[in-house]
Amino acid sequence: MSKEHKPCTGHDHHLCHLMSQQLHKNDPGKYHQLVQNPAFVCKSCGRVATDKKNLCFPVALGTWEE
Repeated sequence: MSKEHKPCTGHDHHLCHLMSQQLHKNDPGKYHQLVQNPAFVCKSCGRVATDKKNLCFPVALGTWEE
């Protein structure tokens, strides 16, 4: 029996979802806005973002603390 994946709250705004939708190709300006001067890293996928609301499991960049 397969497990059903339940995305986290706000997943439509997370970089993992946006990248699967080809944001970096379809709207490079928007992608750049989300990742320029990153302050957070996702503990799950390793992507970085300016705002933690754009990551599933964000922690401050340079730490592994929440």
